[in-house]
This record gives sequence, C-alpha cells and structure tokens, in this order.
Amino acid sequence: MFDFKGLINALLRRPADEGVNDLKSATIWVQELPEGDVHQAQAEIIKTVAALNANQKIQTRERIRTILYLDDKAQRLQETLCRNYLHDSAFGRHYLPTILSFWSEMASAYKTCLRHYAQKPVRGVADELPKVTARGIHYYAMLAKWSHIRYLPVDSRVWRNLHRFYLFAETEGFADTQIKLYSNSSRQTTCAQQYLHPLMLQLAAPESLLVQQIDLVDHWLDQWSDLLVVERQIRPHRQLFAANLDEPKPGKKLRRNMIDAKYRYWSTDALIERIEQAMEQVRDGAVPAKLGLGEEFRAQSGLDLLETIANRWSREGASITRKHERTSRQKTVHVIQGLPAIVDKLAHPEKLRSRRRKITSGSGNTGFEIIGPTVPASPDTSPELFEANALEWHIENESQYGIGAKFFSDINLKLSIGELVGLRLEDQTRFVIGIVRRIQKNLDGQVYVGVETINQTPILVQLREAGTDTDAFDAIYLPEADNGVIPRCVLIPPERFQSEQDLRLEAQGKSFTIRLKNVLETNEDYTRAKFGVLAKHN
Repeated sequence: MFDFKGLINALLRRPADEGVNDLKSATIWVQELPEGDVHQAQAEIIKTVAALNANQKIQTRERIRTILYLDDKAQRLQETLCRNYLHDSAFGRHYLPTILSFWSEMASAYKTCLRHYAQKPVRGVADELPKVTARGIHYYAMLAKWSHIRYLPVDSRVWRNLHRFYLFAETEGFADTQIKLYSNSSRQTTCAQQYLHPLMLQLAAPESLLVQQIDLVDHWLDQWSDLLVVERQIRPHRQLFAANLDEPKPGKKLRRNMIDAKYRYWSTDALIERIEQAMEQVRDGAVPAKLGLGEEFRAQSGLDLLETIANRWSREGASITRKHERTSRQKTVHVIQGLPAIVDKLAHPEKLRSRRRKITSGSGNTGFEIIGPTVPASPDTSPELFEANALEWHIENESQYGIGAKFFSDINLKLSIGELVGLRLEDQTRFVIGIVRRIQKNLDGQVYVGVETINQTPILVQLREAGTDTDAFDAIYLPEADNGVIPRCVLIPPERFQSEQDLRLEAQGKSFTIRLKNVLETNEDYTRAKFGVLAKHN
C-alpha cells in the first residue's frame, strides 16, 4: 500500500520555492486515485492539518504558506467526496465525517493564521492575507451549508467566526479586494462576497429545500455574489437585510431600529433582477448551464426553485407572514410515508380499526362524484392501522392547511422535503394526506417537521388507459375541498403520468373517463395532477 503519511510529510519538507512545481506529478496521481484511496488520502491530509493547528511554534509565514499549499492539494479530493455524498453513491454516506472534518480543520487553520498575524504582524505575508481571510470565510460558510444539508441548525460559533473574519478584512482594508479563491477558479471574488454567501443561503430558508436544491442555490450564489454589496450606512428604502457583527446570529430582514456601527446592510435588487433575467432566458430556450445555472438544472423544477428563492430574497417575499394562523395543539399522530405505503393501507381496510361509527364521505364536482367512506370501517377486533414500529409524531401546532410536529430519530432520518405522508390521529379511523414542507433537526435527535395537508378524504381508485383492457394500476383520488382552495386531483406513480392522456377511473362501483391535466407537484414516488372528466359510465 502506498505510504500516504510519508507523501504528506515529504510535501511539507520540500523547500517552499520548489514545492508547487515539484509536486505536479503527485497532484496528477492524487486526482486519479480510486474512490477508496481518495478518501484515505484526504483523511491523512486532515490529520496533518490538525497537527499543524496544534503546533503553536510554527512561524506565521511558514504556517500560512503550508496551509494554503495543503488546501490546494486537498481541493479535488474534497470535491470527489462531496460529489459522492450528494449523489448518494454506495460509499458516499460513509464520507460525511471526513467531509465535515476537512471543513472544520481548514477553518480552524485559517483562523489560527490570522490570530498569529494579529498578535505579531510579520513581513512577507500581507499579499496573502486577503486570500487567507476569504478562504477562512469560505470554510465557515461550508460548515453552515453542510448543516443545512443535514437539516441541522448552524452552530452559533460559525456565525461568530464569519462576522469576525469579515470584520478583520474590513479593518485591514481589503474586504472588497478582488482575488481568486483558488488558482483554478474561473471567477474572482472578495471577502465581502464570500461573507454574504452563507447569510443569503440561510435567508433562502434551506429547511424547506431538498438537499439537491440547497446545493444548487449555493452554486447560484457563487455565480451571482458580485451583485451583492455590504454597506455600513443604513438606507432602509433601498436595503433589505442586515447582520449584527456583535451577535453570533445570521442576517435578518432589516428593521428601522437596526441603526448602529455594529450592523452591516445589503440590498438584493440587482440579484433579483438577474434571477428574473435568467428565468426569462431559460423560457426563451437558452441552455441553463451557459447561464451559470449549473449542470443539474432541470427546466421546470429549476424555474420553480428560482422563483421560490427570488421571492424569499425580495422585499415582498421577506415581508410575507403566515397565510394561516397556527393554533397550539398537543396530539399524537401516526405516520406512513410514500405513495405505495398509503395505497397499501387504503387497499386493505381489514388493517383498520373503527373508532368512530360516523362515516365521512368524499365528493367532487363537475358531474364527478364518489360517495363512500374514505377509510372503510372494520370490526373493533381488527389490528391497528399502523404496526408497532410505525412512525409516531407529536403535533405541536396546526393551521387550516398544515401541522407542525416533532419526533425523535437517529442520524439516518429517512424523510425528505416534498415527501408524501399519511397522518392519522389516535382517535380517528381516517387519515389525512400531507406533503412535508420543512425539516429541522437537533443534534440530540429531535426532529421538527412542517406538513402541508392537501386532503382529508383520500379515496383509492384504479386507473387504466381509456378504451383498452390493459391492467389497471392503483392511484389515489383527492376530491376538491373548501370551494376549490384544495383542487381535485389524483396521486399516481410518476412513470404512469402522461399529460393529456385519457384514462378510465374506477372506484366503488363507478366508472369515469378522465383526462390528465397539468402537474401540481411531483416527487420520486408520486405525481399530483389535475384532471378533467370526459364521461361518466353506468
């Protein structure tokens, strides 16, 4: 096996003036390592950086040059590990501790460099200070981002260090100095732009975004951060957000009482204008990747995400309050996840136990009606709706169209934004269909979840291609409710959906020909689509 530790030690022993040139072949070799070796090589670099951080006797100049050098060598390795984690590859999940350790040790390394310089300024490093500071900000921003990716709160120490790094750059007079963060960077940046990046990502409400969406928004901020400017003078009619450099907290919407030398302010007008331009260009047929939107951008879902974050970063969106008043509640709700599991429960009424004799009916409109129980009643001796190991959440509050709940889970939480869930209160036989909109976790394992309830009367139906004898497949019909506030629609497997397709819908002895219309929402295991009724059959 190759001696990784010997390689790193050899790199550190090389003369500074020949290190980069002499290590060209080693760099190429590291980039071509198989995944397992890349992981091990990065682990060895992390150990070396940790040892450097613990060694207080290294001269400031040598410390800075060594850390910058090791950082450069580790970039491709870290990119590979992160890519595997985000793409959920076979080994990706095992890389998380190494990924987090690298962000943490490198952030500490740059913090140590600046602390030593502040205590005893030395010649020969002034030109490197903007890069050292910007990279330190970048790594604390990565710690914040990867907290979002795991739906964990950002540690207050991360916000404190971000503020302190930026204040150092401002005090030293290079907060707006243009630099390349890395030699292979295609764009220039500044400490101020790097500082606003994590603040803006936090303001995008990442707790309500998918992991892939968080990564995509982070990429957009890389592309468009030059449209954001930090200001020390308050201009409430022009600026929208502010951050308090004395508080270990993220930025927030600007209030008129935020007038103090400790505040920094910024506007998003130019950024919103750029997002709107990008949306218009995509609709006109431009290639998203050429607009800086990323290789992962997909037309409709990408446009929806752009519109969502533009709203959250705009003056109008930042001022929106909750649509529906929340009321505190203390209830226990049983939960099933995913369309297949919900269909299974509706298809097997013998698994339900009736706790109430009153039957709830579901109905539609436009000549389309199914009368019958959402969840058929069964004898009291039937087994419970949910097995003993089923999920159990505790509702804390509810509104007209949603609930806020909490539960405990291990680190491998199998719940995602946009996931379909069935919710049944302990004292009811029927269950509500909902979609997960927000996830927040604590390190102690407590998870807070926000669910939008989209229907209280789900009905199992069978669909088949109209005019054929093809095999039917199960789907769920959600009747219109609240005078159209909740639209009539069907939940079907994504692979079965085809816009404008005619299907025969059968349920409870009734039959209809319907035509699928526009998609309201789609996820890995379901598509929620509107439909029109073409005919009713006897």
